[in-house]
Amino acid sequence: MRCVYCMPSNNANWLDQENLLSYEQITRLAKIFVLSLGIEKIKITGGEPTIRRNVENLVKSLSSIEGLRSVSMTTNGLLIKDKIKILKDSGLESLNISLDTFKPDRFKAMSGGIDGLYKVMDAIKSALDENLMLKINTVIMRGWNDDEILQFVKFSRETGCTVKFIEFMPLDGTGIWAEEIVVSKREMIDKINKDFIHHLSPINNDKSDPARLYTFDDGIGVIGFIPSITEPFCQNCDRVRITADGKLYTCLFDKSSYNLKDLLEEEKKSDDEIIKYIRNSMQKKPEGIIKIIRTKLLRPTLNTMNTIGG
Repeated sequence: MRCVYCMPSNNANWLDQENLLSYEQITRLAKIFVLSLGIEKIKITGGEPTIRRNVENLVKSLSSIEGLRSVSMTTNGLLIKDKIKILKDSGLESLNISLDTFKPDRFKAMSGGIDGLYKVMDAIKSALDENLMLKINTVIMRGWNDDEILQFVKFSRETGCTVKFIEFMPLDGTGIWAEEIVVSKREMIDKINKDFIHHLSPINNDKSDPARLYTFDDGIGVIGFIPSITEPFCQNCDRVRITADGKLYTCLFDKSSYNLKDLLEEEKKSDDEIIKYIRNSMQKKPEGIIKIIRTKLLRPTLNTMNTIGG
């Protein structure tokens, strides 16, 4: 898929397979982060994690780490239907499926020409049938899919899965990001409260969670908002990202990365040395999108979402 808010429209610089971290290397890093650096949750994301062969083996390895509270995954839903049961049996606790529209023609336009809505809906049904904790990620873009907000609200109430509305961020490979395309959290809440019979009320949740969660006055359905543009939460962010080729990013908007793969391949490097390197890297964590907003540099000039993960 080449979603308009993520992938470059012309060409991507694909990684050589030999440069990817092995599952053993990923697991070693995960153990370091969990056992020595306080990480409690791991999400396998992308790109698209289901294109990696036997990804359930990675889930199984990660879920066996003592002290890790959960292993989750984000997917576009195209290839995961037949893997849902084995992933759950391997230790996957929750699944985020990206879905931006219920209209086949619009799905094709937003995904870069993929006619795959029915596959995604089948995957959602399979996840619900397996009683896997399911969340739907929806990037709302003005003029593209903002007229379907209420339909997603009804979907949450009917299925019981959380729908998370994400403000369009300047991480798109197509370069179409503009402030006027952003639909703010406040605008979405006002629309839902105006046009829906039941009104939203906030849920107390972890302040470090990027999604602000709400339910309705009748207690049915959960809606989340990720207001990265209009209400940045950088001061509470405690996330780090490791790319498929072993680069550590301290922030989605970080220009710098830190090469962990080289350390893993230097046999004499101990876990303690890797921990020290990670700590030093984290001390260089930038202000994030807050500085970018303040300096009016809101253009997709840094990483695109396909390279750094959701």
